[in-house]
Amino acid sequence: IRKNRILIITLFMALGFVEHNLHGQVANKIDRTEDNQLLGLGTQYILKSIILEEDRPIVISLPMGYNTSKANYPVLYVLDGLQNIKHTVGTVELLTESGLIPPIIVVGIESLDRTRDLTPSNAGENVYGGTGNLGIPQSGGAPKFLKFLSDELVPYMDSNYRTHPYRILEGHSLGGLFSVYTLMESKDLFDAFIVEAPALWWNKEEMTEKAKNFFKSHDNLNKTVYFGIGGGDGWGMRQELKRYVDVVKQHNPKQFKWLHEEVGDEGHMASRLLLNYNGLKFLFSDLKIQNDLIDNFSAKPFLTAEEQLKNKYGELARRPAEEYFNLVSILIEKGNDLGAISVLKSASEAYPMYIGLLTYLAKLYEKTNQMDKAIETYLLGIEVSKQYKLGQEDDLQIEIDRLRKVQD
Repeated sequence: IRKNRILIITLFMALGFVEHNLHGQVANKIDRTEDNQLLGLGTQYILKSIILEEDRPIVISLPMGYNTSKANYPVLYVLDGLQNIKHTVGTVELLTESGLIPPIIVVGIESLDRTRDLTPSNAGENVYGGTGNLGIPQSGGAPKFLKFLSDELVPYMDSNYRTHPYRILEGHSLGGLFSVYTLMESKDLFDAFIVEAPALWWNKEEMTEKAKNFFKSHDNLNKTVYFGIGGGDGWGMRQELKRYVDVVKQHNPKQFKWLHEEVGDEGHMASRLLLNYNGLKFLFSDLKIQNDLIDNFSAKPFLTAEEQLKNKYGELARRPAEEYFNLVSILIEKGNDLGAISVLKSASEAYPMYIGLLTYLAKLYEKTNQMDKAIETYLLGIEVSKQYKLGQEDDLQIEIDRLRKVQD
């Protein structure tokens, strides 16, 4: 049975992902400037901040299809944005294409003085990297920078773009420190956090001390947080993060979904790409189909769960294609062809370029004596084949002619 399931999934992959790769090459072209420079990372804007009393550059990267849709999109706010925008946008596009995350808007917040903006308190003597004398005079600006986010940047995005209420904050090193600070200082501003190699050594681990009261006083905390660090990171990072996580473990609020992991042997800077990738996958891991839906499948709860995901993450949220494929194969093994049809209908709506989903759906319609729907589905497949230049129109037309003869 397992071999049959793997075979079915492999066939879906062959019929689906090949076309999707073609779709990526044909339809998702990257815009170019007049001198053929590739665009795609986003557009820089300058916000005149009254709170910070300075001009703040931000880079806004819109998901593919934004300008042709009416959908609302979750927003990922990335600290040290100019430094991290390239790998973040690339990772987001890959994960979105795979259905592991929904389409999202990425906002890269360029750092002008990160030691000022990202530190929650003023550093005194013996600060890490200092000589032990004066500390860092400009540090401690996180409260003001947080106010800039909450009162200026987030409202700017919500007013000028089709944003979904789901918001994520991502930060590395001092940005990770600021992310932890924001979770505890303004917990309602963001729904989820990607905390990468946070500088929790700051001022004798004051954020860990603050966490003891914060988590103790929150029996229920509906947030998702990824705490990640490279396995090769050094002093001031790995052990300090473990001590913060130990506080979380001790209290572990209800509805608080979190993960702490050390990734490979990457050092402090090299870990960012992997942590961004793993962090995004974890935040949206509920896009995978839960076991109770698989073990006790019924079309109505399945479709309800589909709608719940769209309400949570936006109307374009979808499950990874492999999740649909696996569920369909399980239902077919159990002889539940009508259930498999329900799943395939959702899958084909989520992945309209996967002609393999449509052809299999048509076969199930025929198997369940729904000939008109089978023909209708093959006709849709012809349109998809034409649109993405898949070259399967004649083959699909043969199936349509065969079914029409059966009907006659």
